[in-house]
Amino acid sequence: MRLPSFQLKQPLSLKWKWSILLFLVFNLIGVASLMGYRHLSQEQALAAIKANGQMRLDQTQSVLKAAKLDIDRLGTNAENARADDLSLLAALENPETSLRLYNSANQLVYETRRLDVPTVAASPQVDIYPYKKQLLVIGTVSLPGKDGANGGTLQYIYRPLQYQDWLTKQQQLSSWVLVAILIFSLVFAYGLARYLLLPLEYLNNTLDLVEEESLSTIRIRKPRSNDEWSDLNIHINRLLDKIDGYVQNQKQFVEDVSHELRTPVAIVEGHLQMLNRWGKDDPEILAESIDASLQEITRMKDLVQMMLDLSRADHAEVDYKDEMTEIYATTRQVFNNFVMLYPNFRFYLDSEGEDKELYVKIYRNHFEQILIILLDNAVKYSTDRQEIHIAVSASFTTVEIAIQDFGEGMSQEDKQKVFGRFYRVDKARSRQKGGNGLGLSIAKQLVDSYKGRIYVESVLRHGSIFYVEFPILLDKAEIEKNKKKVLTKNL
Repeated sequence: MRLPSFQLKQPLSLKWKWSILLFLVFNLIGVASLMGYRHLSQEQALAAIKANGQMRLDQTQSVLKAAKLDIDRLGTNAENARADDLSLLAALENPETSLRLYNSANQLVYETRRLDVPTVAASPQVDIYPYKKQLLVIGTVSLPGKDGANGGTLQYIYRPLQYQDWLTKQQQLSSWVLVAILIFSLVFAYGLARYLLLPLEYLNNTLDLVEEESLSTIRIRKPRSNDEWSDLNIHINRLLDKIDGYVQNQKQFVEDVSHELRTPVAIVEGHLQMLNRWGKDDPEILAESIDASLQEITRMKDLVQMMLDLSRADHAEVDYKDEMTEIYATTRQVFNNFVMLYPNFRFYLDSEGEDKELYVKIYRNHFEQILIILLDNAVKYSTDRQEIHIAVSASFTTVEIAIQDFGEGMSQEDKQKVFGRFYRVDKARSRQKGGNGLGLSIAKQLVDSYKGRIYVESVLRHGSIFYVEFPILLDKAEIEKNKKKVLTKNL
């Protein structure tokens, strides 16, 4: 037989799950504490009752011994009993106390109140026995007779009526306390669960706002407590920053492509329309249009490649987080390449520690790309003095590469905008010097991605100095690990 399955339309929230769990825990602790307290109180009360019964038994035994009670004269021959013996026994009787007297033959000869309780063996200690949902303290002792012989047995029965009243009140009080524990556990468990999960609720609400509103304007507030919630908020804010950066880069990429490709596309379209109308019959116009179109297509291809490089530069550290580069050797290699490419220029390399190894956490191709962009920029904007200086210097924690040219230089306004996309120092943004204004933007994005710093000092018509700083990799174990990884990759 297949049993029907029941499934909640909506699962319990984490708040209610924690509330139920905490309620059960607090309730179990409260009930266990209450039961333990009741048990301890009852044990103490029974011990006090037993001690009281023992004291009463001892006192009664002493009184009867002092009175020299003759048990054999009691019982059926009550007329032979002494009046003072009967009055003494009557005086010892009260609502909580019953007495039984047994003669030397262990026959019951006298009792103050008839109770259906067992006869127990003589013992100097009292004991507690249940009787009709009550407790009786019973003690049995021997009484001396004439000439020191056994005169009989006294059974002392003590009914602690006050204990019964106390026990009834305790049960009522325990019931009320149990109800209070249940209510308190429920309220406290829900309140504590809500308090503990309040940061999660705030986090959830904030992320809902992120879906509805602008990603760049909303961040999670760091809580006052320095715990796992604050660490989680920091990591989520970093993630939101990265996502926002990717979104902004995508928007910027689309805007830049639509802006920068508009002109070359229009030029190619114009030439093709002219050829379609009448230029295809003129060999000179045909050749000129084809040549111009090819130039614009080449420019568009280079532009798209540069923009792709720029979009990838934002997350270079994530894609190449385990890469490292030796600064001195790599700088020397790029320097030699430019010496060979531009024989008309004089290049100078000033390196303080080429006999040493200095490593930076950066992908080698990216470091070379930064140097190539800066050196190419220096060559491009040099004027009469075709001379370029490269200097590499290191401090305890950072390494600095400086590239100096003696070309056009730039104004203060240009210095603030030179790392912007598609910005050129020449105000007309002409194409006479080549390029598309993305090189320095790519260099800055790469430097920033590897936690470096790039800035420029320049004097108009006297040249510029571009500075690049990176933190030095000081962990020798990580350096050796990366070296082994490179060797393994090259095998």
